[in-house]
Amino acid sequence: MDSAALRVIFDHRIEKITLPSGIPESLEELHSAVKQALNITDDISLQYMDSDFEDFFTLHSTTQIQHKSTIKVVTVAPVVLTLFSPNESSDITEQCLDTTTSTCTTIQDFSDTTDSSASTVILSPSSSPERKPWPKEFIIPQFSVETEMVLERANEIYRKDGTVLTTPNVKSDILEKLAQAIFTYTAYPSSLQIISAAEALIKAHPCLTDQGSFSGLYAWQMSIKYKMANYRTKLRGFGIPEVTCNALKHKHPDDRKSAKNVKKPRRAEVNYLPSYPVGEDEKTLEKEREELVSELKKKNNEKIIKEKMNKTFAHRRVWC
Repeated sequence: MDSAALRVIFDHRIEKITLPSGIPESLEELHSAVKQALNITDDISLQYMDSDFEDFFTLHSTTQIQHKSTIKVVTVAPVVLTLFSPNESSDITEQCLDTTTSTCTTIQDFSDTTDSSASTVILSPSSSPERKPWPKEFIIPQFSVETEMVLERANEIYRKDGTVLTTPNVKSDILEKLAQAIFTYTAYPSSLQIISAAEALIKAHPCLTDQGSFSGLYAWQMSIKYKMANYRTKLRGFGIPEVTCNALKHKHPDDRKSAKNVKKPRRAEVNYLPSYPVGEDEKTLEKEREELVSELKKKNNEKIIKEKMNKTFAHRRVWC
């Protein structure tokens, strides 16, 4: 069987992979070959470049690709669940609150117990509604009226003769609105998230395609990346805790470098460092937290515990 070669896009890398035995018959074999060639340990999903739509689609069968095809590698984050026995969970819950840790969720098996006091309270930090998990498909926000008019006309021209928009006047408005939309999900987007936003932008407005790169995205990826850095600087001026904590003056003297020990959400973490509720400060919320610890020792007061957990969420996050 003749060998085959694939052009592989992974994060910011573009690699050539040679398959001595040709394109594998199964996706599992192809996944294994790609992971071995690129030294990837996480689970992955593959996408292929469709020539009809000139866009990437999920690869469901190796028959969809051939020699010299282009594929994209997307890593899949693992889901980790930690289970505790009923006795362990109550001890761990109280320990979490005493040390002011951020999150303490326990899963209990009630099949062998009928004690109502052992019930678990599932909490959600409703005091910080501004954060949302990153969507499967990034939604492009509505731009200003002028920008929308320019893009509508430019998209029509692009569909007719492939001419891209070269007017720089609308770029600042596009980047500002994208930064605001991204911040509703995270202040520190990853490379894949930035690519996702850039892909959605080009898909919605093909006239913005970057002709200087193969994917048509590179210039927008870089622009979004630097715009988010500037946007975080502006937010620090408003005292937003999530970005203020990374300001140089708030760091230890030995860590006063912009790229060192940056505090940001872990994978799948939402509401990383929310603002204090209106009318509350460190002293009032610390008092609430102490009362919460006392309430945990009582029975049949799940409602009070839930209220105080939500109220003190921002305060407990500060000490993570």
